[in-house]
Amino acid sequence: MRCLLLTWLFSIGTIIATVRAASIPVLTPSQDSFYEPPPGYENTTVGTVLKIRKPPHRLRSIYFPMNVKDSWQILVRSSDAKGNPTTIASTIIEPYNADPKKLVSYQTAEDSASPDCAPSYAFLEGASMSTVVTQLESILIQGALDQGWFVVTPDYEGPRAAFTVGLQAGHGTLDSIRGVLNSRNYTGIDKDVKIALWGYSGGSLASGWAAALQPTYAKELKPHLIGVALGGFVTNITATAVSIEGSLFAGLSPAAIAGLCNEYPEIRSLISTELMRKTSFETAFDGCLINTLLHYTLQPIFSGVNRYVKSGWKIFDNPAVQKVINANTLGVRKSQMPDIPLFVYHGVSDTIVPFKNSQQIYEKWCSAGIKSFEFAVDKTTGHISEAVIGSPAALAWLKNRFDGKKVVDGCQRTERVNNLEYPGTNSTIAEIISEAIISIFGGDIGPNGENLAVESSSKGRKLVRRSDVTFSPAV
Repeated sequence: MRCLLLTWLFSIGTIIATVRAASIPVLTPSQDSFYEPPPGYENTTVGTVLKIRKPPHRLRSIYFPMNVKDSWQILVRSSDAKGNPTTIASTIIEPYNADPKKLVSYQTAEDSASPDCAPSYAFLEGASMSTVVTQLESILIQGALDQGWFVVTPDYEGPRAAFTVGLQAGHGTLDSIRGVLNSRNYTGIDKDVKIALWGYSGGSLASGWAAALQPTYAKELKPHLIGVALGGFVTNITATAVSIEGSLFAGLSPAAIAGLCNEYPEIRSLISTELMRKTSFETAFDGCLINTLLHYTLQPIFSGVNRYVKSGWKIFDNPAVQKVINANTLGVRKSQMPDIPLFVYHGVSDTIVPFKNSQQIYEKWCSAGIKSFEFAVDKTTGHISEAVIGSPAALAWLKNRFDGKKVVDGCQRTERVNNLEYPGTNSTIAEIISEAIISIFGGDIGPNGENLAVESSSKGRKLVRRSDVTFSPAV
């Protein structure tokens, strides 16, 4: 009888929560005035916080709320791929019992040319399930939160959704971090906070570009940065297009083309004249990742009689297209090399993001004298499986950085049957799984488990909920 009662109460609670979520509409970025910059924002410096608020809805992990201590959304002044003023929205998350001296900037694999697929929207309870891939990554974010680390996740593609534009992604990620440092009076993050970056697949593109651009674009961040973990590392978008042609993941190519067109109008007219199936291609500008993959699955984009692009692979020989592609390919410019420790984990059998490109960037940057590059080669996984198998290794590596352990001096390449063999993964696997279970049942996310937040001494940090703030010009 007691079990039946509990089941009934749980069912009623679920229905109420579902109705409540459905009754309060979640505005997309294109509908939400928060994403509109205030007049004169162009005259502020990059990293200036233009707006700050509590998220309008609870954060969630797929179907379940994410029970964190606090969270904020910020709108930050940034610069686009050409250096013009733009903005970046970011979500800052504080777990229970957080360490204000530790922060992870987690870049998701948004992989969409639509502004309405941004992570700051996707993580809200009630957001469209078309953003489910981004929502899945909240499991990895929770793994970081469980360590007591603050997490920031930026809409690094910017308001134009410039998917695959590395320059935009790098600027957006770095300016998001600047924004976090400039909003410390709201979040309680320490002025000397140590920061690590992490991203897989599309998120590795943003994280990798941020690391590569930091020495020239954001020199002042160097004292804060302790390393970057990159999984399924995207360095060359043309190579990825070749690899996925006609496959289940063929839709990434139209999304990439659309993202480039969003940022570079000079090639949009060219692409328009090249399209043989124009109406169908427009889906790439509006769909989130899952919609785009379903729409273009197994379709040829550049090859065959039924291809989308008239000149096929020769489109990449066009000087205007070449210029844009080269500007957004890592390893082309010597000045674009990370100055912070790198950890790259990649599966040899990756058929989406070719492993050989990670190998090539490893060889190129190592020959150029990179200070620290640890390459964890997984001999058995593909792209999707390495996202699962390799993440505990990334989390273990990040823990070592925050614990102040020595990094690789120079370059080190290690092959393993799989990256679950990486030292320290046993504990991180358990932490990721347990945190996912805790989230399902509404437990507090953070170290020490559910409901164990401790009030600090007078010299320590008191865990209190701060008042809501809706707008702050130039914090």
